[in-house]
Amino acid sequence: MEDSLRKRYLIKLFSNIVNGIINIFIVAIVPSALGPVAYGQFTYIQQFFAQLISFFDAGTSTAFFTKLAKNTDRVELIKFYFLYAFLLFVFLSVTIFALDNFNYLSYLFPNISQKYVYFGILFAFLVWFTTIFIYISDSFVLTISVESIKIFHKIISLGLLLFFIYYFSLDLTYYFYYHYVSLILFIFIISYLFRSKEIFSKRMLSAHLNIFKLSKEFISYSSPLFTFNTLSIVFGLFDLWLLQTISGSVQTGFYGLAYAIAAMCFLFTSAMTPLITREFAKSYESNDMENIKKLFLKYIPMLYAIAAYFSVFISFQSEALIQIFTDEKFKDAYLVLVIMAYYPIHQTYGQLSGSVFYVTEQTKIIRNIGLFSILLGFVLSFILIYVFNLGAIGLGWKMVLVQIISVNIQLYFNSKFLNIKMTPFVLHQIYSVLFFVFMILLSDMFVISFNSTILEFLFSGFLYTLFVIVGVLVVPSIFGFTREEIYNLKKYFYRRR
Repeated sequence: MEDSLRKRYLIKLFSNIVNGIINIFIVAIVPSALGPVAYGQFTYIQQFFAQLISFFDAGTSTAFFTKLAKNTDRVELIKFYFLYAFLLFVFLSVTIFALDNFNYLSYLFPNISQKYVYFGILFAFLVWFTTIFIYISDSFVLTISVESIKIFHKIISLGLLLFFIYYFSLDLTYYFYYHYVSLILFIFIISYLFRSKEIFSKRMLSAHLNIFKLSKEFISYSSPLFTFNTLSIVFGLFDLWLLQTISGSVQTGFYGLAYAIAAMCFLFTSAMTPLITREFAKSYESNDMENIKKLFLKYIPMLYAIAAYFSVFISFQSEALIQIFTDEKFKDAYLVLVIMAYYPIHQTYGQLSGSVFYVTEQTKIIRNIGLFSILLGFVLSFILIYVFNLGAIGLGWKMVLVQIISVNIQLYFNSKFLNIKMTPFVLHQIYSVLFFVFMILLSDMFVISFNSTILEFLFSGFLYTLFVIVGVLVVPSIFGFTREEIYNLKKYFYRRR
């Protein structure tokens, strides 16, 4: 028996909340411990290799997930994709080694020690490889087991980080070591679970591997994305290189910190993304387009509003958050966070709306939208970072603007495909954000001044949430609810009393 979507979402949500709380501790500890320069170097290395691996992934991991979710009996997919992952790691390592020997590495990684570049290869690969394990668990509906493991693993990882800080003087080298131990431990634990559930079994090892046929299947799925991924990696790396070269490691560090804090807005919505993707895949496999349409109409506005609720609060409280998490060296990063806080709002749209294209194998549309977004992003990056020298603020504006535009183009094609109206979605994007802005401005009028920044921040959050709850009872469409659903919810809680 499969666990219900609601039950799987709740455990993923709880896991993400724990993960978010622990990430708050990490953000409060690591940037100050490393300093803006070292943290900026880590951000650059992390995002550089994330972009590079994303290029070689080329949508194959999404293909792997959707194909396995449709038919979990195809265990040869796991064997095949693990082989691909191994070859990818070897290729990346050899390439970086060759660039180092021909003295080209310093051009790609300005003002960064070569040893950290090698550390970055393994780190980025392990991060990507763990997502493959999560895809497998969601495909086999092991969400509850794996998310429970993730919770305990994250707690252990925090203890490990504190150990490194207490017994060592935390620098970039030890920070990479910490990640290695944490990620490898997670992979071993999940592997043991898969072995006990007979996913990793003799059946998988002995499964016939028709490499040519499987390669052709994955290439057919991902080939429309090749041009997009090639340009995406080139211009994605160009953004980072331009910021690092023109503005320096400190600005890269500001961007990395703002990105890490803004990503916390994505906690509640990212929990649903793989689950909805799986439901899309299963519905599409059984030709149940009505269910896909129903899920799209229900969850897109709801999760968008949840992301907007957090994003608006973080944007308005950016200065307080920087004071709470870091020290004086990062005080100017709050302006970057004011902008970057809005990035997760449409990132939610991008994840869920984009999954429809992947599940239905409309990868040509993703490619075309992506190519337009890349060109627009390049122009904005050049103007904002190079011409106006806005540094991390410029990169933040570029990311938010491109995300909004590209997501709404996706929405246009999805509306046509699912035969739904686009206008209500666009209007909802606007009035829901304005609703949360109004609520936080209203709550700020009643905030009591404390001597503690943390207490003032928490009290502001409490008032803001209170006003939002009252406001949603009046305007339930903010979260995609109807008045009837709100009435039934009230009746439910009344009976529970």
